[in-house]
Amino acid sequence: MPASPRITAVALLFLALSAGSALARDKVEIAFLPGQVGIPFYSTMQCGAQKAAAEFDVTMSWAGPADWDVALQQPFIDAAVQLKPQGIVLAPTDGGALITQVQELEAKGTPVITVDAPLNEPVETQNIQSNHRLGGEAAAGAMAEVAGDEGSFLAIGMRPGLPDIDARVEGFVETFKRAHPKAKLLPIAYPETSSTKAAQQVAAAIQSTPDLKGVYVTHSAAATGAAAAILEAGKRGDIKLVSFDADPQQVNDLRDGVYDALIVQQPYQMGYDAIRTLAGLIRKEIPRASVEHDHFLPFVVVTQRNMDDPAVARSFYTTTCN
Repeated sequence: MPASPRITAVALLFLALSAGSALARDKVEIAFLPGQVGIPFYSTMQCGAQKAAAEFDVTMSWAGPADWDVALQQPFIDAAVQLKPQGIVLAPTDGGALITQVQELEAKGTPVITVDAPLNEPVETQNIQSNHRLGGEAAAGAMAEVAGDEGSFLAIGMRPGLPDIDARVEGFVETFKRAHPKAKLLPIAYPETSSTKAAQQVAAAIQSTPDLKGVYVTHSAAATGAAAAILEAGKRGDIKLVSFDADPQQVNDLRDGVYDALIVQQPYQMGYDAIRTLAGLIRKEIPRASVEHDHFLPFVVVTQRNMDDPAVARSFYTTTCN
């Protein structure tokens, strides 16, 4: 017996809805290329990305170098591109060298979201990062609160030419100079990502500058060296230490009085937001025109006074996703 027009219409509607649901559940393939693996900042970012991948039906690869170096990162980028993912999340280790590659990917229809560090030109779909300059300004305020505004102070960058780290340095230096004209700022130290070199630079500053009152560090690797030098010199509490990031050891050392304040980013949210947005773009659930290029995440200033607040402690970095 032929089906009635009403039954046929209902059946077709059901099939269409079922097909739409099945399509929505199709896996999306995204390559995530961190700037460095094996450090808590990026391990925390990976946890956020994995959480979003599970929620939004994403197959995600994760691969990157053991050190922050574009020459080391490039083979991972090349390998990921060869597999033709539908989208890429990239933490660029060189804001200039990777512009052309990202442009080519975007031109071929592969959306790219950068995280943590920006490119020198806004050629990617979106950049998710902290407001690094405001973080440096907050560090200047935290330093003045614990160390006063007279004496000598040392700021530690990574290497010149990195937009994110340079902004952390500039935010601190310019704010501190303007607000505390009696203070002396030593030449900026650049240890790259070497804790050993950072320790040597801080030890040298301690030896040559009897009135050294504070050290500000822009990233966790250098902070480890700075903390070691201050402890070795027997200057815990005398030389104030303010640093970006919140690795587990940094958090322990804050509690023990080695650090006086931590400027904490949100790497978990960076990873989560990047995967969520890319998945929506690839499935065309999010219009490209609705995605703002600059997506800044706030930071948390952590001290001994507030570190036990659960809302603050949630921002601490981790080494595992358990």
